[in-house]
Amino acid sequence: MKGRDLRLKLTCIIPLLFSISLGGCGQEAAVNKEIVLEAEEQQQVTYEMSPVVKGDVAQILEIDCVYKQTEEVWLSFAIDKEVITDVYVEKGDVVSKGDKLVSVDVESAKTKVDELEYRLAVTKLNYQQLLENKAFDIEQANTDFYYTRMTKKDEENLIKNLENIEERYKNQIIDAEDSIYMQEKRLEEAKNYVENGTLYAPIDGIVNFLKSDLVNTPTDKGVNVVSIYDENSCYFQSTDVEAISYLDLSQTYTITCGLGKAMREYTVKPVLRERWSKEIYFQLLDLDYDPYNITSGTIELCTEEKKNVLTVDKSAIHTSGERYYVYILDEEGIRRMQFVEVGLWGSDVVEVLSGLEEGDYVII
Repeated sequence: MKGRDLRLKLTCIIPLLFSISLGGCGQEAAVNKEIVLEAEEQQQVTYEMSPVVKGDVAQILEIDCVYKQTEEVWLSFAIDKEVITDVYVEKGDVVSKGDKLVSVDVESAKTKVDELEYRLAVTKLNYQQLLENKAFDIEQANTDFYYTRMTKKDEENLIKNLENIEERYKNQIIDAEDSIYMQEKRLEEAKNYVENGTLYAPIDGIVNFLKSDLVNTPTDKGVNVVSIYDENSCYFQSTDVEAISYLDLSQTYTITCGLGKAMREYTVKPVLRERWSKEIYFQLLDLDYDPYNITSGTIELCTEEKKNVLTVDKSAIHTSGERYYVYILDEEGIRRMQFVEVGLWGSDVVEVLSGLEEGDYVII
């Protein structure tokens, strides 16, 4: 259908009388100039129209997904400002749990641990000997009175002698215990240095990230230098958690990945329901896929559907506040507004509850 807006541009007719001097003759000739009325050519406006028809409306929820690992562990040093001397892996290497990844110079630290363990053992042995000497002196002090009767004077002497023994060993024992405590602390620090100076693979997996040029650089406590991921734990993940109530764990869904000529569809199913709080997980079921094509994708999920209802093209619907309207052409071909009541919104069409009838046409 077509509509026309007519515009008529009128140019005024102005009689124009003027005198022209005839040079050399001294005469004047009167000439009448007249601008003729002309009607401007009509301009024609063409609208693209769409019919109001019965059809199906499906409300679609798009779930945007990213393909990534769920089991990826990032590792950093717990010690600061120590020089990194060894890197045992490269990005992409397959590692097993417990494998060395990166370390500082722990060999000298291990030597120090051995020395501290030896000194601590000697100190503990001396401490034990000190306690045994004290016990022996106390026993000897009491031995003199095992077979003789103790007088009051003897009792006083024994008590004094025992006090002297306690006093004599008191400071030695305190010094020995302090020495043991300090050596144990130093040993613990040295062992922590050895333990924290080497990063080990916490899981079986693949080196996914490795900070470049690590050798001869200082450790930066808490800064990630390497990551390991489990290649069997890759899933499509989405934060569109509003889709949870519409998903069925027993069903499979289609995910579209790539753009243009690279666009492909794959089959996925929802998994790991126990983890669904801030993310949803989908397992890729296709074995044949391009890893560069599946980095991200979209799942279109039908949340509601109505069949054989009155529908209109979605692009024809406009809003005014909380009301909806379309444009139609009246019998004279003039465009006018028509308010409508809408129902379910689909991806291409919208359900019309009132305001239009089947067979009507709207402007899009």
